[in-house]
Amino acid sequence: MIRPRLKSKHIWLLLVTALLLVPTGPALAANITVDEDCSLYNAILSANGEEQVEPLNNCEDGDEAVDAEQTGVDTITIALTGTEEGTITLTSTLSVTSEVIVDGAGFVISGDDSYQIFNVDGGSLEIMNLTATAGSSASTGGAISVSNGSFSMNNSVISNSASVGHGAGIYAETSDIVITNSAISANTAGTDEAVSGAGIYFAGGDDNSLLIDKSGLDSNSATDDGAGLYVTSGNATISNTSFAENSAADKGGAIYNAGTMTLTHVTIVDNSAEIGGGIYDTALLHLYNSILSGNDPEDCSGTLNSNVGNLIQDGSCGHEELVGDPMLLKLAGLPVYYVLQEASPAIDSGNTDKCMQVDQRGLARLEGLCDIGASEYLAGSFSFQIQSAVANPASDETEDSDESSGATTARATATPTCESLPDGVTVTGYVSGTQCQERDAAGVGNQVIIDYGFKKAIDLWGYVPESGLRICFQDTGTIILLDASTSPRTIIPLSTVTDEDWRCTDVDREGTAVLMNQDFLSTEAATNAEVPLTGCTVTTTDILNVRNEPAGDTILARLMNNVSLASATRTSGWFKIDYYGIAGWISADYVETSGDCQ
Repeated sequence: MIRPRLKSKHIWLLLVTALLLVPTGPALAANITVDEDCSLYNAILSANGEEQVEPLNNCEDGDEAVDAEQTGVDTITIALTGTEEGTITLTSTLSVTSEVIVDGAGFVISGDDSYQIFNVDGGSLEIMNLTATAGSSASTGGAISVSNGSFSMNNSVISNSASVGHGAGIYAETSDIVITNSAISANTAGTDEAVSGAGIYFAGGDDNSLLIDKSGLDSNSATDDGAGLYVTSGNATISNTSFAENSAADKGGAIYNAGTMTLTHVTIVDNSAEIGGGIYDTALLHLYNSILSGNDPEDCSGTLNSNVGNLIQDGSCGHEELVGDPMLLKLAGLPVYYVLQEASPAIDSGNTDKCMQVDQRGLARLEGLCDIGASEYLAGSFSFQIQSAVANPASDETEDSDESSGATTARATATPTCESLPDGVTVTGYVSGTQCQERDAAGVGNQVIIDYGFKKAIDLWGYVPESGLRICFQDTGTIILLDASTSPRTIIPLSTVTDEDWRCTDVDREGTAVLMNQDFLSTEAATNAEVPLTGCTVTTTDILNVRNEPAGDTILARLMNNVSLASATRTSGWFKIDYYGIAGWISADYVETSGDCQ
C-alpha cells in the first residue's frame, strides 16, 4: 500500500512494529485466473478457502494462511475472451474473508444496480486496473463495504453506485483504506433518510488510517453530510487529490471531518452544501498548499488547526493569506483534475516546507518551489490541454470569448482531425476541439510497445467530451491507452467490444490508443521489459519487499519507507536497486522518483 510520509507518532510506531513482525521468508500465494472455466464468484470462494459452486467452478485452489506471521495472499486476474468483453455483471455480492488481490486488467464489474459489489469482512482486498460500477445496497456500502479489515485500490474507478445507508462508494468501519491513482465518481447515498459519505464513509478506530493520493472524488451526492468524504474518526491523510462538484444536503459538500485529517496539495472546487460547501470541520484538520474555490455557500466552515501555503478564495475559516480566483481549468477524464492558467496566483506560491515531489498526475514539482493545489503548472508541456479546457465546448456551437477568463475559444472552432484518419480506424463521439492523429514508433515513444510490435496507434487530444470517445480498429487484437496525464505515460488496458471485424473501445481522456496483438497483456513484454537508466533516484513511500525479479516470489530483504536509492534499470512496473549489496527489484507503485527515471 502506498503511504505518504506521515508525521503522526503513533502511526510511525505502528510501522516500526510491522517491520519487526514481517516474515523472513516468502509468503504463500496463489494465482487464480478468471476465464471461461472459472467465474469471478468462484475465484473469490477459492481464495477464501470455500468450496466452489457450479457452474464455472474449475478455478485454481487458493492458498491458506500458515499462521499469524505467514499469510496466503491470492491474486485473481481477469482474462476473459469472447465477442463482448469488458463487463462482468454480478448476480450476487462478492464476499472477501481472506487476503485477495484482484487485477481487473481493464474490466468492469457491475452490480447491475441490484447488488453490493464487494463485502470485505475481516479480510483484505486490493483492486487494481478495475472499474466497479452500479453497485447497490439497502444498507451501507453501495459498491464496497469493509469491516475489521483493509481495502486498497490503484488505477481503478468506483462509480454510479447507490446505498440507502452511509457510504455509497466505500463504507469502511474499523478498517484501513488506501486509494491511489483512482476515481470515486457519481455515487449517491440516501433516499428518504439523511445519510452521509456518498463517495467514502470512513469510521476508523484510533489506529485506523485512510490514505488518498493522486486521485479524485467528484459528482457524489448525499442526503446529509460529507458528499465526497465523511470521516467520523481515525486518521485521514490526503494528498495530490481533487474534490469537485460533490453535493451534500446539510454540511460539507466535499469533506466532513470529525477525525484527524491532513490535506496536502488538494484542490477542492465547485462543491455545495447547506453549510461548508467545500470543507466542514469539527475536529482536527491540517491544510497545506491547497486550493478551495467556488464552493457554495462558502469554501470552508470550522477552524483549521494548520493553515499553511493555501489559497482559499473567499477567505473563510479565518484565512487571511492568499485569496481570490485561482484561475483553474478543468480537464476531461477521470480522476477529476484541474490545471492552473498562466496568470494564476497559485503558481510558485506553495510553502516550500510542504512541497511534495510529484503532483496529481505524477509529474515532478520543481525542487524547493511548488504551486498550490493538486496539479503543478508546467508551461508548454500541457498547453494543448489548457487551450482545450478554456474552450470547454458542450456542443459544436462556439463563442468568441470566455467572459470569466478572457481567454479566446479559437481551438473550439477548429475542424476536428478525427474525420481524416487512415482506412481501418474510426473515432466517434468527438466535438469541436477534439483532435486525432496517427502515430509512428517515434510518436508512441514507449520502448516496450515498440519492441513488442504494435499494429496501429492514434493520438487523441484536445477536448475529450465527458461522454468519452469510441475508437475502432478494423483488425483483431487488444487495445491499450498510453495515458497523457502521467509521466512516463501509464499503460492502461482498455475494455473492448468486437463488432463484426472491428475492435472497439471507449476512451475518456487524452492519450494514445494503441492496437496490440491479443496476447500482449499476458506476455512478459508488457511488464518485464528492462530499460537502462542514468541518474535515477527512487524514494520508498512504504515498507517494501525487495524481490529477486519483477513480481518475483522470493523476498530478499525489506526496505523502510523514506529510503532513497539509485536505480540503473527499470521495467514498466519495477525498479532494480542495490541495497547494501543485495540486488533486487521494488515496485514502482510505492516509490517517488527524481532524476531521469523514465
